[in-house]
Amino acid sequence: MSKRVLTEEQLAELRTLDALPDKEIDTSDIPEIGDDRWWLARKGNLRKPAK
Repeated sequence: MSKRVLTEEQLAELRTLDALPDKEIDTSDIPEIGDDRWWLARKGNLRKPAK
């Protein structure tokens, strides 16, 4: 698996987003998850480590 290298432009955009306060992030295009959908949620699908 090869590592993906980010460009300077991409790194600058990530730094800008990181500096943005949470309350200024527009999440209006993300649908709400209603109570009727929580039954689909699963807590960690983790496997035990191989010994």
